[in-house]
Amino acid sequence: MIHQEAFEWYIAVYLFLAGVGAGSMVVAAVADMYDREKYISFIKAASFIGMPLVSLGIFFLYIDLGQGMWKPWLLIFLFVNPTSAIAWGTGILTIFTILSGIYAAHNLGYIKVGCKRCLCWALIVTGICTAGYTAVLLGVLKAIPFWHQTSLPILFIISATSTGISGAMIVKMTILKSDANIKPIETAHLYLLVLEIIALIGIVLIALQGVPEMQYSIKQLLVGDSAFAFWVFLVLAGLIIPAIAFGMHEAGKLHLNVKSVVALEALVLVGGYFLRHLIIHAGVYTQKFTEYIVR
Repeated sequence: MIHQEAFEWYIAVYLFLAGVGAGSMVVAAVADMYDREKYISFIKAASFIGMPLVSLGIFFLYIDLGQGMWKPWLLIFLFVNPTSAIAWGTGILTIFTILSGIYAAHNLGYIKVGCKRCLCWALIVTGICTAGYTAVLLGVLKAIPFWHQTSLPILFIISATSTGISGAMIVKMTILKSDANIKPIETAHLYLLVLEIIALIGIVLIALQGVPEMQYSIKQLLVGDSAFAFWVFLVLAGLIIPAIAFGMHEAGKLHLNVKSVVALEALVLVGGYFLRHLIIHAGVYTQKFTEYIVR
């Protein structure tokens, strides 16, 4: 099997940062429409990280594009092919970045927005599309079967929402120093972690029943060279430990102080990065594509 070398760590960083930024703004917009006054501390925290993280993620995407760094005028061609997934993704990222900037400026008191509810809905739609597109970017490469799964965007959207909450919670507690009660968001975060575990199990089972290249990729994660990072950094640190701790806290059987919550949220972020990093590095080409490129 030949491992893909087209996507380096820059893409993993882009997928992660774009996911965290998009997820935080989606949750903030939903909370805003539900009860702005109650969740204002979380909304402001998300506003601090939403657009900056997505913008930084796009920067890493440009690094991977190569020519985009040294000849930025060539990036205009990303918009000109309406049938291209990359063109659609570039448009969605651009719109979301602009909308999240406007929303952040409104929340931080720099501007006033007229139809805020319309802005929130637009953010939710483009934010979900941004989180899902991070998986679509991989899925369009049909020569790598492990990436070409319809369930991958679902996993990435769940992970983006979860890590988005984690990022905003860290800012809320460490920078804004807010101890406002946002229990519904904390409960939703627990459910998202459980859903992510279920979705990850689904990805594993699908890959184990897939074509030989998919089976090879997933076995690299489960028992191969990437097994330690998969089980320790993704499964244990990024999912199981936070889910158990938050679940016990939700049930009233464990008290979590600010430092404990920040540490657990940081673990979720670590898991979110390794999810993308490991999926990228587990990708291998199909036999037919391998024969084509070695001619």
